[in-house]
Amino acid sequence: QNVFSTNADANTVSIIDISVPASPILVKEIPLSNYGGGVNSVAIFDTLVAIAIHADEVDGAGSVLFTNLNGDSLNLVTVGVLPDMVTFNRAGDKVLTANEGEPSDDYMIDPEGSISIIDLSNGIANAAVNNLSLESFNTDSASLVAAGVRIYGPGASVAQDLEPEYI
Repeated sequence: QNVFSTNADANTVSIIDISVPASPILVKEIPLSNYGGGVNSVAIFDTLVAIAIHADEVDGAGSVLFTNLNGDSLNLVTVGVLPDMVTFNRAGDKVLTANEGEPSDDYMIDPEGSISIIDLSNGIANAAVNNLSLESFNTDSASLVAAGVRIYGPGASVAQDLEPEYI
């Protein structure tokens, strides 16, 4: 009967006991500033919590921090740039992140979007990350634009303009 809430401004995840809905109680705040620039998403499967954290740098690799339900750190893995969303598969043995790869405000830095698949089948301590690049779509730019896909960033490739937000 707990809620896990992200706070991007404070770069924390709050664990809130809602067993008495009229009187929620803050159980714990998980500080994330040691892990990166900001929290973006949280997902839970059984007793495992996955927290997506973006890097301080616009083009820096993000992370997924795994904790237990008490907020105790279990493992940290590196994923793509700006993991905007994290989710478990139905079996709970894989975690996926939509890595937005959002450009800087002036487009001087425009990282590529990607998808990361974290395999937990050998245990949380042995989590294995497979980052799926979108580069293979770069050669299809003309046909994608003709089909209505919007590629508009200044000088951007398809992989730079595709910015996965959700899985």
